[in-house]
Amino acid sequence: MAVLEFLVIQMPASYKNNSDYFNNEKDEITVMTLGSSQMESAIDPTYFKHKTISLASKSQHHDLDFPIYAQLAPKMSKLKTVVFELSYSHLEIPHNGNYFWKNSVYLKYYDVNAFERKTYFKDELMYLSNPHIFSRLLVNYYIKKKDHFNFNQYGVDISKRKGFFESVKYSPDIIKNADLEIRTKELPQVFKHNTAYFYKMLDHASKNNMQIVVTTVPLYKDYLKARNPNILRRRDSVLKDIELKYPNLKVLRKEEDTLHFNIRDFDNQNHLNPSGANKFSTLLDNFIAQNFPK
Repeated sequence: MAVLEFLVIQMPASYKNNSDYFNNEKDEITVMTLGSSQMESAIDPTYFKHKTISLASKSQHHDLDFPIYAQLAPKMSKLKTVVFELSYSHLEIPHNGNYFWKNSVYLKYYDVNAFERKTYFKDELMYLSNPHIFSRLLVNYYIKKKDHFNFNQYGVDISKRKGFFESVKYSPDIIKNADLEIRTKELPQVFKHNTAYFYKMLDHASKNNMQIVVTTVPLYKDYLKARNPNILRRRDSVLKDIELKYPNLKVLRKEEDTLHFNIRDFDNQNHLNPSGANKFSTLLDNFIAQNFPK
């Protein structure tokens, strides 16, 4: 019973709450945001004037973003704007593939098939989708007594748990000397594949008359300095090209925005905290209103 309680109430509750919101409000939602954990931590629909759903999650790549958007958008009669993420290294991180464990999450809670095949009953079984991660979550919750989340109706964690920056009292010196997880290895073949897929996704949204926003998410200054300039250059070349190619697309560049975002807006070097999410969500909402007036 305890295991069942965890699997129903804890980690998947973020998706359960959000899928309930989707099913109840899908005919009124006008903005869909997608992306990885950087977008997940940066978006809270609470701060949008436009009715918004966030469908970003940890380790989510474009090859899951695309089926989520393509399969859910037709069910949303008022959807006007889709927001895609293009982070610093997005185009040089391999896609997750057809067997990514979160495919089961989106099938179970949103009826999205990202397997690219016929689905079976076991595809919706959460624990079987990734026994390793769910076993770890169970240990953390019941034995280590941590990872107690509190999700709002949008699936956003509002439990006010301390992030890394807060745990070191926002000390710049400690943060500067901390380990930094950043991709610096260049993968030009992956870039070529991912870029072609990204354009395919944009083509689909454009042909369906979507207003498209492609955004970069704020990064802490130490992370900005550690970026590989060649990876950055290739990514930026795509940002410039898509602005010219798609008349219904706007790019929101916030990766290097140190004017609006300071150390207290970050959970760690490349993820915002709730304060940062408030700021970024408000900025994105205003950006949509300014660039796509009614």
